[in-house]
Amino acid sequence: MMTRSSSSVLSLLLLGSVSTDAFSVHAHKVQNECRRMISSSSSSIGASASSTQQLGTACSDREGGGSGGEAPLKFAIIGHNIAYSVSPAMHNAAYESLNMPHSYRLIDEESVDDIVSSAFWSDDDFRGISVTIPHKQSIMPHLDELSDAAETIGAVNTVIVDKSVDGDIGEGGRTLRGDNTDWIGIYNPLKSRLGGDVKGGAALILGAGGTARAAAYAAAQLGLERMYYNRTPSKAQELADAFGGIVVTDLSGPSSGDSSDGKTLGDVCNELDTTVRVVLSTLPAAAGFELPEWLAANKSTIVFDVNYKPYWTPLLRQAEAAGLDVVRGSEMLWEQGARQFEIWLQQDAPYEVMKKVVLENCLPKDDD
Repeated sequence: MMTRSSSSVLSLLLLGSVSTDAFSVHAHKVQNECRRMISSSSSSIGASASSTQQLGTACSDREGGGSGGEAPLKFAIIGHNIAYSVSPAMHNAAYESLNMPHSYRLIDEESVDDIVSSAFWSDDDFRGISVTIPHKQSIMPHLDELSDAAETIGAVNTVIVDKSVDGDIGEGGRTLRGDNTDWIGIYNPLKSRLGGDVKGGAALILGAGGTARAAAYAAAQLGLERMYYNRTPSKAQELADAFGGIVVTDLSGPSSGDSSDGKTLGDVCNELDTTVRVVLSTLPAAAGFELPEWLAANKSTIVFDVNYKPYWTPLLRQAEAAGLDVVRGSEMLWEQGARQFEIWLQQDAPYEVMKKVVLENCLPKDDD
């Protein structure tokens, strides 16, 4: 039976455009898994609700090694105005569930220069960071290497500190590698829902920021046509130039053909003989965006809203009421976080533990 690790390696082989670094990490994971199976060893991945709830955004650095004498490593998320982040609770719960001594903290700085000049950045035990707004582009000049995905998307959300490399070594006897797992957080949920055959399908991507670039990259890997809509068409055109696809400025259904305002989304779908299989919204929840009725009436449409707070956006409420399949940003969060865990530590992530913590933090409370 194919395990989650071996299945992941097969997926990387099929994608082709994923970096060889990413593939080697997965291959190493499968080797380790086989050795663990041969030796019949196992480790617990359960985490109690009380333990995960106690893991907040301010974590303490744990001293000493794990049950196997493992050295404690340091990880973090960097950004600005990110007190809401669930990542510290998610990653610390993962470490605790596997009896690892590692720690993951939150670093809130307005300037990325303050982060790279900090004691944490030069710490011998520093092994990686998650990068969020507004540093996904500004961190890139401080790195030694970029993965194919990070370079193509033009943003880094994962930094790996590699101290055991062959060849060129960066400053301080280490190599800092930049990667992007945001697209994995989009790709995995859609792949499981779309299945293997997406011929003739299109993704309508709303917005034109960094997450929209990750969405376009993921859509391309899925084999979906790309259509872009943004209130500033020139920004949408930049996405089309980078990832291929068509910009639409009107989300209306098929027109009568005599409109002076150009082609509608319905017109474009008819010309390409395709339907919108996926709506990928990277718009802020405050935008209050909703689909036109003709598009919401297609029951095969999957609506993906990258926001994980609030749990309900106007778009998700509309999609749920229309009986459409919905994907929330919370699912993207644990998918990309699990991939980060695997890149940093080269072993399977405790997927269910990480998912549980995210849901505990994102599900609306009874009194909300």
